[in-house]
Amino acid sequence: MSVLLADIDATCAALGVSDGKRYQAEPDAAEGLKHLIWILRRDLDNHEYRRHLGRAKVLQTDLVYMLPDYVQDEELSDLLIRLLVILTNPTLLLYRDGPPNDNHGRKVFLELIDILQGYKVAFAKDKIWAALFEKLKQALEIAFAIRSEEQNLLIERILVLVRNVLQVPANPEAECRADNDASLHDQVIWALHQTGMLDLVLFIVSSPDEEQFHLHGLEIICLLYREQSAESLADASLQRSLSEKQRDQQELLAARRRENARRQARPPPGRHSRFGGTYVIRNMKSVSDRDIICHQPLQRVAAMDFDREKQAQKRSHRHIKEEAQVTRRSAFTVRLCLREYCIEVLRSAYNTLVRQVRRVLERNAGSSSHDDSYLLWAIRFFMEFNRLSGLQLQLVSESLSVQCFHWVLTRMQHDMDMILCDKKQARLWAKRLHVALLTFRELLQSLLALQKLKDDGNARGLFDMLLNNVCYVLEYRETILHLLMNYNEAHSTKVFLRDVVDTANVFIKMMERFCQDAVVVQDKKRGAAGKKKKKTQQPAKPSQQPTEEELATKWAEMASEVSLLLATELQLPEEQQPLPFDATLEKSIEDQREDCMMRINKLLRNAKLESAIALLRAAREVWPEEDVFGSYTAAPEDELLLLREIFMHNITTDLFV
Repeated sequence: MSVLLADIDATCAALGVSDGKRYQAEPDAAEGLKHLIWILRRDLDNHEYRRHLGRAKVLQTDLVYMLPDYVQDEELSDLLIRLLVILTNPTLLLYRDGPPNDNHGRKVFLELIDILQGYKVAFAKDKIWAALFEKLKQALEIAFAIRSEEQNLLIERILVLVRNVLQVPANPEAECRADNDASLHDQVIWALHQTGMLDLVLFIVSSPDEEQFHLHGLEIICLLYREQSAESLADASLQRSLSEKQRDQQELLAARRRENARRQARPPPGRHSRFGGTYVIRNMKSVSDRDIICHQPLQRVAAMDFDREKQAQKRSHRHIKEEAQVTRRSAFTVRLCLREYCIEVLRSAYNTLVRQVRRVLERNAGSSSHDDSYLLWAIRFFMEFNRLSGLQLQLVSESLSVQCFHWVLTRMQHDMDMILCDKKQARLWAKRLHVALLTFRELLQSLLALQKLKDDGNARGLFDMLLNNVCYVLEYRETILHLLMNYNEAHSTKVFLRDVVDTANVFIKMMERFCQDAVVVQDKKRGAAGKKKKKTQQPAKPSQQPTEEELATKWAEMASEVSLLLATELQLPEEQQPLPFDATLEKSIEDQREDCMMRINKLLRNAKLESAIALLRAAREVWPEEDVFGSYTAAPEDELLLLREIFMHNITTDLFV
């Protein structure tokens, strides 16, 4: 290993040298770049070669200076871009099974992230992005039909390089940047804006011919707005608003109050031991009615806590820790730039991008090569920005549709199923479910905002159609309930639970709005046979049900006759034998069992006792389970009790015997 590390050092030293104005590459610099690519492709499991190159800082000292000066050299620039893409690959891509859990692996993982953050500082300069802009522009000017495979690979590598630089996680502790200050991520965004790279990305995502690069463009756009909130961008204007000034003033006053409280809470300097050690704490009662007396140093008296010696409650280690979401207000110029770029994406590329990317994801639904979280996040962010900055239906028409609602719902159901199936990656699927849930909530909020556009007839018609679909279909109503009932703290955070509750509140508002009108839950159509029967047989008007006293009196009169019939063997003519079950009817067996019970009740009420007893015994042979009509070994006394129970039960449905 040491020999190969020395070989890496020798290769890096032989690439060239910079005189401060121009980088002078050695004649065999191309061979050295090929050798470095060869070494990185054969890296070890602990990524020793990648870490050695990061510690040597060859990217900061050589590569970022070589590319602008040799951008016209086809071979050298192509090798440089390939090497930069390999060096800036995300750390999670190097660990397919997730971040390591052992101490040494975790240390290596954090070291690789620190190296990437150092690379990101080198990419905050305009010079390197200007060179990449020229390469990308020349490749895009060639028509798609006559473009070679090498040129398509060059476009993809440049887009992947932009993605790799933007995805490097922020390090707020190391940067020590306050809000309204330009962080490292803001500096990279500003460099991309100044060199025109963002305009080329916008052209790619808005062009139907560049469909194969839409996924890369979508990732770049999502990473641009990773630290931004749609609300802050929607409120950004050329001049600071009054609310923003008041918010900054309140934050400053709160910081001053915290500092004063910290200064006042600082204990005074200690005195001689002969003058300290016994204090009376006012407004804190002891066992008696007097103030408590404390025999402790003043430092401990100021932080009096009676729970100090109590045994701490054991907390479960299965709880998922809340992950810090880096959301900050960037510099004023960067926010204005991102706001204008967001407006341009909505006007020229949003509908096309959502349509094409969703089509690609649906086509590759069975494979795990594509992550749909980027598209879900983009739909949520841009729809929220559009809603807060003045809802314009034509800009988000592709996502405000029945197809998009259905797609988001299927993604949520798929993530819920994968949480149960893939237990090892349950946390990953829970994160994706959280993104899909936020997208679904924003779809509901945008749908509610549609009803405010009263002057737009298209918006009103779209609102009614979507409201009927979302509130009427059973899957939409049960999904939120399923999320609430199946919340598991082992893989889902409390933030996810709060978002589920918020989404449920939004959905309940929609249901209240939907239920204000007449709602037809089920409209059962009758067949032709039912229509003929309705014409020939008019149902009798429902009569008033007899009271329990009247039924008891009537049963007492006929009980003796019923007992006599039960004790004797009935002999009815064949044409009068009742049929408890008719196979020619379209009703199910369960429905016909209920109808048979109603017919027995009707016969008893009409004093047709022989027919009622015969129907009861015939039904016993058809439905012997659960002894609904009595058992085969039932005595006449048991049958008498069963008939009385059927007779005493009031049935409102009118049947015709």
